[in-house]
Amino acid sequence: MRRTLAGLWAILPLAALLLALAAVPPPDRVPTHWSGRVPVGFASGPGFVAGVLATVVVCTVLAAVASVARRLVPPSWGRWVLTALAALSWGAVLLYLVTAWRVGVDGPEGVREGWPLLAVLGALVAGAVGYAVHGRWVPSAAELADLVPERSRVQPVRGRAVQPVQPWSSDVSSRTLRVLAVGLLVVFAAVAGVLLAADEGVLLLAVVLVTGLGAGGLALLWSAVTVEVDEDGLRVRSRVLRVPVARVRADQVAGAEVQDLDPMRWGGIGLRALPDRTAYIVDAGGPGLVVYLRTGRRVALQITEGDQAARAGARTLLRAAGQRAGAGSAS
Repeated sequence: MRRTLAGLWAILPLAALLLALAAVPPPDRVPTHWSGRVPVGFASGPGFVAGVLATVVVCTVLAAVASVARRLVPPSWGRWVLTALAALSWGAVLLYLVTAWRVGVDGPEGVREGWPLLAVLGALVAGAVGYAVHGRWVPSAAELADLVPERSRVQPVRGRAVQPVQPWSSDVSSRTLRVLAVGLLVVFAAVAGVLLAADEGVLLLAVVLVTGLGAGGLALLWSAVTVEVDEDGLRVRSRVLRVPVARVRADQVAGAEVQDLDPMRWGGIGLRALPDRTAYIVDAGGPGLVVYLRTGRRVALQITEGDQAARAGARTLLRAAGQRAGAGSAS
């Protein structure tokens, strides 16, 4: 039901656009490119409307398919797909309204570059609404059993079988992420210097600095980590700043196993987050710990110490999760 409502929210912009076209006639000419604060590129009004209409229609069709075709769009992906479609579709409608409004007030040559950002902000809000309407998908017991291989499932441990969990840890380093982090910081610093010298404005400079520091800092944090497992679950700590960067509680674990991690199957080298899985692969791949969560997601961590170390970590995590499950069912 909530998936259907999220689909309707992503379809609604088509009706809103048709009403907007009837209420606010399109201008003859609209700005599309700016140099500083001055428009330097323009498009015809009909061409602009055609682009907006095509975007909204395509998003509407895709949203209709995504809201009903559960085999084509799995539940773990449905929330993100419908969120993206709602943001793009509503953003296109708002872009038309903002552009038509400002061209009518200031003329095509008087529209400043900041006004389209209102449409971007509105698109983010619309996406957040769709994300909230859809809600989080939590698999049923039967669905979870289909996701987790039988040999890798957590088995509740009770009574005399309960034993202290011996902590396990493994250090993982990624030269790829370290080089990427340094490269990002250098490139964004150079771009910021050019923007500062060209006096392009504080807003653009701030965006570049925040983006560069965020991307470079995140890559640097993950370039050297320690993977730890104890009775509380799994933790990943950065060895660069000595801060935790990820955690999986023992009661969240539905299963664990060792797989040969292929970057092509998990999204690439480095930290990769997708709607149904998150992976941390440091080089060309190799043995890694794959954790199945009760939310339906998977977490994969390459263990560079080899297969035996990864299997020891998986056994420790299964023991911790099994004892936590046994304690929970007993109470």
